[in-house]
Amino acid sequence: MTIRTRLTLGYTAAIGVTLALAGLLVWWQVGVALRASLDQTLATRATDVATSLENVGQSGLQQGDVDAPGVFTLITDSAGHLVDASAGTPAGIPLPAAGTGREVRQAGVTYLLRAVAAPNGGLVVAGSSLAPIERDQASLAAVLAGVGLAAGLLSLLGGWWLAGRALRPVAALTQEASAIGTADLDRRLPEPATVDELGRLARTLNGMLDRLERGVQAQRAFVASASHDLRSPLAALRTELELADHPGADAASMREALRAAHADAVRLGDLATALLELATAETDGRALARVPVRVAELLDAVVARAAPLAGERGMRVQVATGEDVVEVDRVRLEQALGNLLANAIRYGPDGAMVELHAEVRDGSDEHAHPAGRRQAGRGGTARGPGGRALLVEVLDRGPGLPDEVREHLFEPFRRGPNATGPGVGLGLATAAAAVRAHHGTIGAEPRVGGGTRFWLRVPLPRAER
Repeated sequence: MTIRTRLTLGYTAAIGVTLALAGLLVWWQVGVALRASLDQTLATRATDVATSLENVGQSGLQQGDVDAPGVFTLITDSAGHLVDASAGTPAGIPLPAAGTGREVRQAGVTYLLRAVAAPNGGLVVAGSSLAPIERDQASLAAVLAGVGLAAGLLSLLGGWWLAGRALRPVAALTQEASAIGTADLDRRLPEPATVDELGRLARTLNGMLDRLERGVQAQRAFVASASHDLRSPLAALRTELELADHPGADAASMREALRAAHADAVRLGDLATALLELATAETDGRALARVPVRVAELLDAVVARAAPLAGERGMRVQVATGEDVVEVDRVRLEQALGNLLANAIRYGPDGAMVELHAEVRDGSDEHAHPAGRRQAGRGGTARGPGGRALLVEVLDRGPGLPDEVREHLFEPFRRGPNATGPGVGLGLATAAAAVRAHHGTIGAEPRVGGGTRFWLRVPLPRAER
């Protein structure tokens, strides 16, 4: 059942129930008013007869007393015996007490009776059949039912028209959305000029399309870059293997070709490992597995892994941290810090010092990085201002990063102008993905005196208090 149909039926049902209740109320009020009017007429009639009996002194009804169409009158003595009665008086009808009224049913007919005290100690009773009132109420019910059916039909048609008019922008949005494919993600849905629910829906869907377009473009760029980086060593590996297999190649040429092929195979393996690490570090790569770990133990493990690379360059890593215990995904965070530290060692001058600082802070993101600094991590933070977070800094004395490089530094396959070595530009992207998985932020900025300050901020659960 469509929304238009449901809205129409609901609108019609609401109108129908309202009309039914209003009609029932009118029908009941008319019946009450008619009965009250008849009761007043009967009370007046009985009182007039009783007054006439007292003033004139007769013992029965006079000609003037019985001249009342539709109303019958009877008189009883003090013993309750019938003294006189007008024409049309039902025989044996039960009588009410003096000063009261009563509805009685006899022989299938309902009567309304009103009794007053007679001068002889008996009763003067005036009564009338309720059949005319019942007929009037039945006629009124038929009229109300006809009016209700007509109003219900009009409300059905009007509701169908109103629902269609209200949902017309939704139909336009649906038609436009169904026409948008992966080849034209730059198209957007029409946004109504009015600021209402449909306008907010259109703007929300357009925002979603913006994010989808950026995501698809990033994936396409990623695939293109990965394909390029895979194609080059594969082509070189094929050429080197063909040279080694050439009939005229001597032993030295074969060994040289095999060494080059080995180097390309290592590069392919490193690229595959880097791609796997990036996929694993992403938010949807695997579930976040937080475990308690001392910050000092975490940094020691990272430094130990980077020790061989630092030894080759004659560099030292200075660690400054406290004894706080945090709950983080240790594998992801070690991966992120390891990549940041390896990057600082790789691009720092020989014999320089790399500083690794970590502390647990309370407060907003402003404590982690000054306003205006570029940062990566679209996932936002798990805690607002006042939340508890782990802040880690990696400080180097390398050549620094220009602004145009820092803007895309954490994107896959992005390398700086001073990049050297066999890397493919996935280390910092993997670090950013690991931080995003923690709903944290990561960034880089120039360091006073030369070099770069890399930082990351990981919100911590409240349970760690």
